[in-house]
Amino acid sequence: MRTSLTPFLLGCAAIALFLAVAVVALGVLAAAGGWDSFRVGVGPLALMEFERTGGETSTTFGAGLPLLAAVGGVANVLAAALVRRRGGKAE
Repeated sequence: MRTSLTPFLLGCAAIALFLAVAVVALGVLAAAGGWDSFRVGVGPLALMEFERTGGETSTTFGAGLPLLAAVGGVANVLAAALVRRRGGKAE
């Protein structure tokens, strides 16, 4: 159990941090550049929403961020299992 939990949590944390920084950077660029309102996501699953109304702007983290972080954690578990399996074989 622990051999899967550690890579899962590390993968989740790494992807979540990367996505959070990317969303904040995109929000700052959009605010500084005077961009119109927009949404980044797939179907109903939003990663971020940038809204400009009058003189105010807002950047919202979407529900897709934790889901993508979990997918990154699962991918890290699979990669760790592959490395562990290949580490035992002599080539």
